[in-house]
Amino acid sequence: MNIVVLDRSSLGEDTPLESLNRYGNVTVYERTSREELLERASDAEVLVLNKVKIDKEVLDASPKLKLICITATGYDNVDIIEARSHGVAVTNVPGYSTDSVTLLTVATVLSLITHLREYNEYVTDGSYTRSGIANKLSPVYHELRGMKWGIVGYGNIGKAVARVAEAFGAEVLVNKRTPVADARCVTLEELCKESDIITLHCPLNENTRELIGVNELALMKPSAILVNEARGAVVDSVSVANAIKRGELGAFGADVYEVEPFGKDHPFTEIMHLPNVLLTPHAAWGAYDSRKRCIETVAANIGAFISNKIKNRVDIQGQ
Repeated sequence: MNIVVLDRSSLGEDTPLESLNRYGNVTVYERTSREELLERASDAEVLVLNKVKIDKEVLDASPKLKLICITATGYDNVDIIEARSHGVAVTNVPGYSTDSVTLLTVATVLSLITHLREYNEYVTDGSYTRSGIANKLSPVYHELRGMKWGIVGYGNIGKAVARVAEAFGAEVLVNKRTPVADARCVTLEELCKESDIITLHCPLNENTRELIGVNELALMKPSAILVNEARGAVVDSVSVANAIKRGELGAFGADVYEVEPFGKDHPFTEIMHLPNVLLTPHAAWGAYDSRKRCIETVAANIGAFISNKIKNRVDIQGQ
């Protein structure tokens, strides 16, 4: 099999790719622009990609292509209908990053709620030494015990975050499309009104695009912490930035954006230096353990395909 990895840079330089070698000849590109894509895909039997977009034009120009392996859980960058019509199988990697995203979600919440960066800066800029006082207890922070932690999206990641929240003594509220018996499920309106902390873990679709907008933000407590670990477009970025600037939202954290990386004209550039805003570069999924697990699953997906087995196929309806 001729296997082409199109954007290794999005996987991290230290992510081991050796497991792919057992299934064929592997060609690795750090990045692939749209202009380079048609040529690089033209002779490939397997494409391995993370962010590269695959559409009808690419599929038309790739007569040998049999399999597209997405190194992520989401697959909105591949036109599944066109792939199916071209007879090209598509696989994803479900569940590989649950622990990693949970870790960064909780770290973001804890940093914002404890004002950790401000306390650290107070020490590192010399203010603590000059003060002559043994401690500093402002800005004020509170324990999580007794707070309400709202979780939008209750898949593997949402459930893992809920377990951590409960371990800290927080009460968990859940908003999901189909309520479940093992969680306190509420409407989005109720969740926004009641929660002290809100973390987003839902997929992006026609129902969740700009799910958190001006109306939802208006329902939130002025002290509420909002963290987006879902997809960038799940929030209305302009409205979030305005809420932060006006003091109508306590704090905001995000690891995902509508365009990655976002440009200089993005609304978050106006708030990203504020002490109550914590933005990270789409890194939540990327603990080394998670990335290693991801590639091992991609290799297993290729092996299953070669053996005529169905594994993590997103092009098969009803799988």
